[in-house]
Amino acid sequence: MKCPYCQQEMEPGYIQCRDGVYWSEKERKLAAIPPLSGKTLKLSSNETPFTASVRAWRCSECKKIVVDYGEVEKG
Repeated sequence: MKCPYCQQEMEPGYIQCRDGVYWSEKERKLAAIPPLSGKTLKLSSNETPFTASVRAWRCSECKKIVVDYGEVEKG
């Protein structure tokens, strides 16, 4: 995948977390607890009791990460 910022080739990988991976509109005081209100989006769909991950691409040139959340449910 080409970086949308600098057009360099990106490295594939994963972002992982123990309790699910979420995007939220505002920063939360306890990030380990899934959001209960506000604008949130659950990014991970392949969760086990100890880990959740989402596919991502890293650009080492401009220090950006692109996350693919195309097949996950909104939280």
